[in-house]
Amino acid sequence: MSVYDETRTAYDEVDVNGLEPVKRADLLRRGYRRCPNPSADMPEHYLPATWGDYADPLAIGLVGLTSSGKTHLLTAMIREAHRGGLLPYGVQVRPLDFVRHNSFKQTFIGPFERGVELPGTGSDVVDAADILLLRAGGQVRPLMFFDVNGEDLKNYDVRSRAGRFVLSVNAAIFVHGAEEVRNDAGSGENPTFELSIERILNRPMLSDIPVSIALTKADRLRYVPPADRWLRRAEPNFAWRDVRAESRDVYAYLYRSGAIASLAPYESFSRCSLHFVSASGGDAVHAERGRSSGVFPRGIRPLRVLDPLISLLSMTGFLRVPEAERMGRW
Repeated sequence: MSVYDETRTAYDEVDVNGLEPVKRADLLRRGYRRCPNPSADMPEHYLPATWGDYADPLAIGLVGLTSSGKTHLLTAMIREAHRGGLLPYGVQVRPLDFVRHNSFKQTFIGPFERGVELPGTGSDVVDAADILLLRAGGQVRPLMFFDVNGEDLKNYDVRSRAGRFVLSVNAAIFVHGAEEVRNDAGSGENPTFELSIERILNRPMLSDIPVSIALTKADRLRYVPPADRWLRRAEPNFAWRDVRAESRDVYAYLYRSGAIASLAPYESFSRCSLHFVSASGGDAVHAERGRSSGVFPRGIRPLRVLDPLISLLSMTGFLRVPEAERMGRW
């Protein structure tokens, strides 16, 4: 087993044999094990030492162009989950990987809470952004998120490490920005979605994974029907009938707007929900000339960012909601 040395930013091997059970358990909770990487085609990386203690981890991949607001959505989602956003559904959230989570907080959540626009996902990112531990109804399940650069996903090279992340997921959130609706209208193409879907469907065991489509930056549609009535609703408000009605409305809006390519996940997977979401609640302002990132002058106000995650947790059976077995099957 290894422990992480923050000063040296390195992993050191430690021997836990012979330790008292309580001390050994405490050290294991904070320790790491190096991934064996049998194919030898990935950089060296570590997983929490207790990773193997839990069955059936849930790996969610976020798919979308860099401009879709994918990183902001992921940041807002993890932030709201840790602020107790899943407690109304009986779900407790804790970090499983403390080092990774602290890094995510400092790099993304902290600046986001200060109203700073986040940079897009870096190129060739292949590791999980964060790993959480969910507890609900006697179940305990690790949850890991993958956020990969949208341009990397458009890489047709089958050896691309970034593109291969989709082979590890068992759920996905396809992210489509509100401004992309106009840009994609009539084009009939969304290479990021199409290539990711194709790679997932090439693995028979993944053909029935649950997916969600998140129409992000929906605050720009706050006065546009039918998005307006959903954005006015206060959370928590998740219910089967709401998901079904909202999915119909998002589908109708995208279809009517001509963004047919953004609906490819709905056509490709048997379980799919659709949601209006806004990670920040407003647009960033780039006031200073030469500044690479903007600021949210009124701060941030995430809207409905947990709904895609709650829907996926329901479709995987982790959340025992009424008619969960039909969730996403229209």
